[in-house]
Amino acid sequence: MYPKAFVNKLVESAGEAGETEVWLDFSLDHGYINEDKHTYLISKYCEVAKMLNSMINNPDKFCH
Repeated sequence: MYPKAFVNKLVESAGEAGETEVWLDFSLDHGYINEDKHTYLISKYCEVAKMLNSMINNPDKFCH
């Protein structure tokens, strides 16, 4: 896989993850989930975001 194409897909994935964060906040604001669930899910979102950012910054580790 080409590093630029790989990074492009990762950037798209990071954008989708950002949308998920917005929907989690919406869900909390409108009572669909409670604060504990929101905190838990946001922490998982942050883990995914860190992984994606690491991969975006170091694509050569994943493209052989």
